[in-house]
Amino acid sequence: MNDIDVLFVCNYLGKAEAAYRRIEYFMKYLRARGMRVACIGVTHITRHGIVKSSEECYSIPLAISSRSLAVLLINFLLSFSLILLILIIRPKVIIISIPDSYLILASYIGGVLVRSKIVIDIRDPKEEIMSFTYRKGLSGFIAKVYKYINYSIYRRVHIIIGVTRTLVNTLIRKLYKPVYLIPNGADLNVFKPLNEKEMRQRLGLSQESLLIGYIGGLSSYGYYNILPVLIAIRKIGRELGADIKFVAAGPILNDGIKRIIDYFKDEFIYMGVLDSNSVVTLLSACDIGIIPRIGDPVYDYAVPVKFYEYIAVGLPVIAIANKRSELAEIVEKNKLGIVCEPQDYACIEKAIKALTINKNLLDEFRKNVLTFRKYIDRRIGAERLFKLISRLVQADNLGA
Repeated sequence: MNDIDVLFVCNYLGKAEAAYRRIEYFMKYLRARGMRVACIGVTHITRHGIVKSSEECYSIPLAISSRSLAVLLINFLLSFSLILLILIIRPKVIIISIPDSYLILASYIGGVLVRSKIVIDIRDPKEEIMSFTYRKGLSGFIAKVYKYINYSIYRRVHIIIGVTRTLVNTLIRKLYKPVYLIPNGADLNVFKPLNEKEMRQRLGLSQESLLIGYIGGLSSYGYYNILPVLIAIRKIGRELGADIKFVAAGPILNDGIKRIIDYFKDEFIYMGVLDSNSVVTLLSACDIGIIPRIGDPVYDYAVPVKFYEYIAVGLPVIAIANKRSELAEIVEKNKLGIVCEPQDYACIEKAIKALTINKNLLDEFRKNVLTFRKYIDRRIGAERLFKLISRLVQADNLGA
């Protein structure tokens, strides 16, 4: 099995995950350019059962899905089965895609043993987020040790890449080494605008409703907070006598969100967990895409994949994000929708009200989105990644 050029290692590789869609695209692109590619994911034990990676990927035995630092240490130890798999596959290049970064040490050891070139692909700076979240006591100590170990490895690998300009600049300051921008994006051959009327008919959705779409994990805590959006939808809908619906697809991550869905059953339409083509159908049926981010400044680097996928299907966005964040800057600079600060509930209500009443405003945003669409092509990042990998492999061959 030592004929593999590139091996992707990633925690979340289920087909409903944004991480999988990204890595799947990169794998297809690299194969089209003549490289032999494989991937390794993780089998997860969750409260709702066992979640496996895509069948096209190898899988290390298991990890436990939990926010507990004690469980993180368990997952860290379990990840060492990855070393054996790397020894069998013997790839020329290993790309470790983060989060979660408990796979870093095992991947690094395996890569060193088989003399692979190692690339760290950082979508979220897990170490910085942990340091921000856990600041005191034993949890704070564990977070510091975890960060020290991973950053020591990052300084020794061949290439570091990041998905946003803000993240890249932050990593350069932290690591004192070059970090390359490989932007995220959407597959424009898959994510493209379809006829709204036809898609609503296909999904059994009202032609008269204002549909606010959301794609991603649904939880009552964590990175995304949909509750203020639902409260605003109910208030504006009743005030205007308008039919406004929140249409969501993605995994339900805890029982708290089930209670929220039930409470807002008149405003909430849940479509389940969808594959990429079904996501395109759903988003094409909507009027607006919502990004309900929480306000912690540690996340200001982030431009979520859902943003790119909304833009790719022609959806204006309501971005709930700090004004200084990269996401807010992109949306406002290119007039792709409306930005509201996470705690500015009046702004969220005003945005939904304006887009419900003013169809011309919605049309203007949509026109800007369709103009901007070409800049979020995932192929841009794939081409940059191919060039970086080619240089690594070429340098290795010359060295040999």
